Amino acid sequence: MPRDVWEVAALAGMVRWPKILGYHAVAEVKDDPNNICVSPERFEAQMLYLKRRNLRGVSMRALLSAMNTGNAEGLVGITFDDGYEHLLQTALPVLERLGFSCTIFVPSSLLGRENSWDTVPQMKLLQVGHVREISKQGVEIGSHGANHIALSGLNPESLEWEASGSRQVLSEILGEEVEGFCYPYASVDGRVIKAVQRADYTYACAALGGVWWEGAYAIPRIFVGEKDNAIRLAVKFWVYSKYVELSRMQFAKMAYSSIHHTPVWRYAARFWYR
Repeated sequence: MPRDVWEVAALAGMVRWPKILGYHAVAEVKDDPNNICVSPERFEAQMLYLKRRNLRGVSMRALLSAMNTGNAEGLVGITFDDGYEHLLQTALPVLERLGFSCTIFVPSSLLGRENSWDTVPQMKLLQVGHVREISKQGVEIGSHGANHIALSGLNPESLEWEASGSRQVLSEILGEEVEGFCYPYASVDGRVIKAVQRADYTYACAALGGVWWEGAYAIPRIFVGEKDNAIRLAVKFWVYSKYVELSRMQFAKMAYSSIHHTPVWRYAARFWYR
């Protein structure tokens, strides 16, 4: 969907994002101060929770394609940030067995290393060969920047490398254009979004507080942790739906108050009257 159409759709309340789950690691660890790890047993239970409710986990690429054709009913986006090597043994076999797919966002300059940005737990990241192989098997690979650093406040050259440079590197590794981006630390503002747009990504994922009026370039997600059993997942899904509703109302009010100053209204005029 063209960018101006995404903006119009967000304005008109037409973009109704399905639920998108955000994970980091699926591993048993002793010390997890940042709560980024979900045990393999809990992860499988969470995926079965979706399956039993006739929901199917898919990659962001598949989800956006289904949204564009009006066929996203019953689909839930499954995403992993950082690209940990253990996903090959823990998460991916579960997804394959259930007929699910996913998107993994990886830092292009850190493939084959460890998550040095965290003190604990230290975990290996996917290697170049891993990324290339799982991509051939249907896993979507997206960019998590080049060096896993917060993007807000970066100088122009560094920001350009993190957005555009990481896409170029990953596209060369995969032999195909990388479509998705995910903001490290959910660090995103208007300047960062414009850099991601200039890099020609199709979409970008943020945290729950996605910027709705930026259309597909700050998509909100539900982050899932070890404590999220069936009851907590149900609550998170309900809260997410309410957040979506309130965000849309807030944006409509904000857009109305600036009707003569917001470029998106010019897009809206072209969209509705052409």
